[in-house]
Amino acid sequence: MSPGTDASDLGAALRSWAGRWGARPAVVGERGALSFAALDGAADRWAAALRRTGCARGAHVGLLAANSPAWLAAAFGVWRAGATVVPISTFVTARELGETLAHGDVETLIVQPRVHAHDYGALLDALPPPARPAHVIALDDSAAGLADALPLGIASSPGAERDADGRVDPESIACILYTSGTTGRPKGVMLSHRAILATVRPTSARTGLTATDSLLSTLPLFWVAGLVIRALPTVATGCALLVVERFTPDAVLAVLRRHRPTALHLRPPQVGQLLAHPAFAPDLLARVHRGGGRVEWFQPHLDGQTTRMITGYGMTETAGYVTALDAQDPPEVRATQVGRPLPGVELRIVDAAGHPCAAGIEGEVRVRAPGLFSGYYKQAADAGLDHDGFFCTGDLGRIDADGVFHFSGRHKDLLRVKGINVSPVEVEGVLGAHPSVDAVYVVGLPADGLEQEIVALVVTRADGPLPEAELRALATEALSHYKRPVHYLRLRRDEVPLSGTAKPQRPALAAIATERLHASANMC
Repeated sequence: MSPGTDASDLGAALRSWAGRWGARPAVVGERGALSFAALDGAADRWAAALRRTGCARGAHVGLLAANSPAWLAAAFGVWRAGATVVPISTFVTARELGETLAHGDVETLIVQPRVHAHDYGALLDALPPPARPAHVIALDDSAAGLADALPLGIASSPGAERDADGRVDPESIACILYTSGTTGRPKGVMLSHRAILATVRPTSARTGLTATDSLLSTLPLFWVAGLVIRALPTVATGCALLVVERFTPDAVLAVLRRHRPTALHLRPPQVGQLLAHPAFAPDLLARVHRGGGRVEWFQPHLDGQTTRMITGYGMTETAGYVTALDAQDPPEVRATQVGRPLPGVELRIVDAAGHPCAAGIEGEVRVRAPGLFSGYYKQAADAGLDHDGFFCTGDLGRIDADGVFHFSGRHKDLLRVKGINVSPVEVEGVLGAHPSVDAVYVVGLPADGLEQEIVALVVTRADGPLPEAELRALATEALSHYKRPVHYLRLRRDEVPLSGTAKPQRPALAAIATERLHASANMC
């Protein structure tokens, strides 16, 4: 039986893991490490400190910091206090930070004041005073500073989420994770303790990791992939989680040299950068036998027969994986499939009218599962669900005659950049504020790719010149780096392809962008 099986909330799960693996390293960062016992103790100190700030039942606590042992300690402290963690992207701009704090009703913000070139203190100062949280707590990024980082001398408050016996309601919201939406406004996905544990347990079982392993992950903890798909299932097996503050090939190489991990989880573009680095040596991967992703990404440096990497299909609204491979699956299965459904997961493929598709027929993927979200914050309780309670993913897939699920792609407007969803509507809204812009259309190239570059096609007022430098400056100020267009193209109003209902046709716009960029490249 895996540890934490009987725990009904995340704080209790950590207590169980600490009871089994107390002195073993739980999470190792670039500036320090925490054993399971130390992580458990740090979570207690954070919980106590948060209560002293008046953090009451169900309060929302923002967490803006780079990957580190301190990040996880703070998160578990929030959960143990019974409050809700609102993770915030370290790529955030002042505009994005203000919108998240306001929409998420963040009352307390735990923040790492500076991460490399990012000055989050300055971002907070740029916000008008009413937009700043009532309490701001500085997060020390070293394990030794965990206790010192907590606020002292704060009047005690009786507010607490935990019941008298120390338990937290498993249906209470553990996280509000913000994810890009097709409307341009990020949506706050509410995940309960029960939902997260419902995916963490079977995911950890399928990884094949044990307490003798150590896994290096570059996935940010503020995303569902980094937290619920990777970090929590890893520590749930007793495996040491190795993290870097931000991905650079040099940072990853340093961890590989120092710790020689037995497992890896990098995003696909990062794998290519690592292998292409002049300091990379194949022997750095000699001990790797587990991890996330595909063995093929690391060819020819990993053995496809003995190295059991896994991947799966899932999203924020399902608290991570819906389907996942198992480390015991044979190579031919791991090379071509995205795994069997997790326990209790129901998959349904429907046509445009919402009717079930026959075996082998592609349609929209709908999901009903134990890990299903509790709704979007400040939206109707049934938003995103059909009349049977299935989540309408907007993704395309099919289930073959053998019952195997095959993921085909997305039919929503969301773009995929460096493994991250980007809403073209959000980018269009920022660029469209420029006074010289009459209309702007954002597409991803290649149009059918899982990894895309963003292109902005701009219609200027009075057919004027394209203010590219000013648009780039506007994007830099208002958008996280991965949301910024790589290319800007001028478009006449009469060149915009419209549907029969006068709506811009994004596939045709993408084709125009492809043709013009190709022609420009041939002229160089």
